[in-house]
Amino acid sequence: MSPSLPEVPLGTICELLNGRAFKPTDWVQAGLPIVRIQNLNDPDALFNHYDGEVSERHRIKSGDILLSWSGTPGTSFGCFIWQRGPAVLNQHIFKVCVDESRIDREFFVHAVNSRLEEMIAESHGGVGLRHITKSKLEMIGIPVPERSEQLRLVTRIRSAFDRVAEIRQLAGDAEREAAAVFPSLLAAALDGLKDPPRVALAELVVDTRYGTSRKCDRTPGVPVLRIPNVSTGQLDLTDMKYCEFGESELRLLALEDGDLLVVRTNGSPDLVGRTAVFSDQGHPHAFASYLIRIRINQNRLNPWFLSYFLESTYGRDAIAACRKTSAGQFNVNSTNLLKIEVPIPTLEVQHELVETMSHQRRMAGEIRDTFALRLRQLPALRAAVLRGTLREAV
Repeated sequence: MSPSLPEVPLGTICELLNGRAFKPTDWVQAGLPIVRIQNLNDPDALFNHYDGEVSERHRIKSGDILLSWSGTPGTSFGCFIWQRGPAVLNQHIFKVCVDESRIDREFFVHAVNSRLEEMIAESHGGVGLRHITKSKLEMIGIPVPERSEQLRLVTRIRSAFDRVAEIRQLAGDAEREAAAVFPSLLAAALDGLKDPPRVALAELVVDTRYGTSRKCDRTPGVPVLRIPNVSTGQLDLTDMKYCEFGESELRLLALEDGDLLVVRTNGSPDLVGRTAVFSDQGHPHAFASYLIRIRINQNRLNPWFLSYFLESTYGRDAIAACRKTSAGQFNVNSTNLLKIEVPIPTLEVQHELVETMSHQRRMAGEIRDTFALRLRQLPALRAAVLRGTLREAV
């Protein structure tokens, strides 16, 4: 290994060329893709396009180094090698022209990414949106060892990142499998019933209603439950919006203890038909138009039992059978929902199964959360790999 070397200011080994400030009026359906920060962080993010004249300094091609210097700390800042063909560069991203006689391109990217915390610390701006000036960025130091040492470190980083990618794949597969466990567990519990009668849901409810289409916001008022509040199968009241209602309107929309909320439309088929049971919160709550409220005859049907049935593989299959597609959205309406046949054991058996299913939900959730945590920790692991490996170069 080469002797310890001082860090070199970034601006002495590269030229930073900022992207163009495209306006929404510049966007067209065809032409060169406009690369924005989301296109660097998310390969599935959609492109805007531009078909006009553009200077060479704003054009990019596969192999070019790009450096995003503005946005949300922790997600937006970063250095990348572009690999998706000819495009044009949006503002807030630098095209980086490195002095390849002094530094390997891939080593440069890793060296810059090992300094992201320093970049963020030097940035300024409002809460959640920051940027670093070009002059401050050019003063950030990165190690520049001998070329042979750069290549050795790049090889080590590649190997470590391959292992991180393998861990990501395994953790992602395990998380998806854990998420699939619960519907299967529910189906197994239902299979244990002794031939209960099956009854159309229409015979078991006293009312169905669609929610309000009025605009909600963060201004205090009546809480309005939306898809994010019911998408996990349980109520989540951490992200609420509010609206003001007249007395007669609120009477129609107010939720009661035991009301079942069903997601009726979404771009994801997995979300359509998801449920949550409302528990009395001590003050009125309404619900939004993408939800259906099903008010159940609780003398015949435990609402939690119905929720668990609809979450089981049997319930998901029944919803898929009556689900429609229109303009990229998946939909289910109350008429078709009420045709679904539900197994109805005695209320005593329903209550017992609800207790069993609630325990199984907790177990499945703990497994899923464990793997989800591992996935969230992987960016920090990549950062630690960079810091640890490049520390050898200084």
